[in-house]
Amino acid sequence: MNTEVKQGRKYRVQVTVAIYREGNLSYKSEILSPAYYDRRQDARDHIRQEIRERLAHSRFFRSTRLDYDLVRYTDEGTCNTYLRYSIQDFDI
Repeated sequence: MNTEVKQGRKYRVQVTVAIYREGNLSYKSEILSPAYYDRRQDARDHIRQEIRERLAHSRFFRSTRLDYDLVRYTDEGTCNTYLRYSIQDFDI
């Protein structure tokens, strides 16, 4: 069993927020979670929990676009917010 622990390596969750207005990218920002994880699996668990909470308690739902995990449409459908979660590794 691979525990995915590497000496001096830590993992963080990165969230990419992108806003598309009338089909064009108008804003994009990448945010790193302040938490460090010793194992990649712990970071994956964090992402799963975050997605579950957003699906349950917000207007986000699963995105049909392959490059994003979640999407929230405005009432007019002209300004949409997309979220993507990824894991970044760091040598510490």
